[in-house]
Amino acid sequence: MNKLEPAKDSASVFRLASKLAEKGEDIALLHIQDACRATTSAEYCSKFAEAKIRIYALRADIEARKLTEETHPSVELIDYEQWVSLLMDKHAEVVSWTS
Repeated sequence: MNKLEPAKDSASVFRLASKLAEKGEDIALLHIQDACRATTSAEYCSKFAEAKIRIYALRADIEARKLTEETHPSVELIDYEQWVSLLMDKHAEVVSWTS
């Protein structure tokens, strides 16, 4: 996978997330480690934005991969403290996805 290409299984993530969003669930995706590469794809990010699914990326991982300038503007970069807030304060359920 090059740095501008989302994971091949992003379609299944989108299907699951969009079905939950259609039911009124508040859905957010947090990209960490190499998943941050997907946040550079306008097609990928736009698809989630249109489905009202927020996309976050861990700033430290974006910076470590030198993707800051290429990250799509709809992606919110967060730090570790904000990550904990997402988990503890804003979203009751967490699904971890790896490829």
